[in-house]
Amino acid sequence: MENNNNDKHHFFIGNIFNNYSQIRILKKIQKKLKKKYYLKNYHINNKFFGNLIYLGYLEEKIANIYMENIFNHLLTCVSNKFNKLLCNYTEYKIDFDKSYYKISLKFTDENNYLNKIIIPYLYEKGIAPIYDKKKYIYQPTIDLIYYKNSNILKDKSSKINIQVPIENFEINSLSLIKGTSVHVRSGTPSLHDQMIFEEVNKYNYPLNGDIH
Repeated sequence: MENNNNDKHHFFIGNIFNNYSQIRILKKIQKKLKKKYYLKNYHINNKFFGNLIYLGYLEEKIANIYMENIFNHLLTCVSNKFNKLLCNYTEYKIDFDKSYYKISLKFTDENNYLNKIIIPYLYEKGIAPIYDKKKYIYQPTIDLIYYKNSNILKDKSSKINIQVPIENFEINSLSLIKGTSVHVRSGTPSLHDQMIFEEVNKYNYPLNGDIH
């Protein structure tokens, strides 16, 4: 696969943040990370979103087929069962893909439905049968910033000494999210590319169920 096909994008199941107060909190953290840890060659994406499931790097027509035949049913079941989820940030996480470091913020809902029920259900019914993957960490995250190097945060085990936000937030819907790389380049597409994210409105599922 080469990232020179304008019809290919990264697709996720998640929730884009539209609450300005939450966006402001996360932007402040980004600024603190850049300043406090002297991050070099960093970039950020245009929107914050709660990432639950990565569907893959797909042509739009394939993503539509995937949704219509599998995830539409799964997400409809979730939306009919669960009501809006009150969530809290838990801790920072650093990942490294041999090219870029990524700092993200973990979160969970107050009843742990995301970790224990919703994400495992979506993964086991919608991802594992297609990709034949057996292992998955059921932990929703919000990507904050990508960087090449830092004199302080030198590896994945480095500790981030910035207070985790104490403010809670709500997830009231799940949707298909499309990520398009800002810079088109040849070679294998990567999740560490700077991206423009947008919600695919056709596949939005409000959480209207009875379980709170």
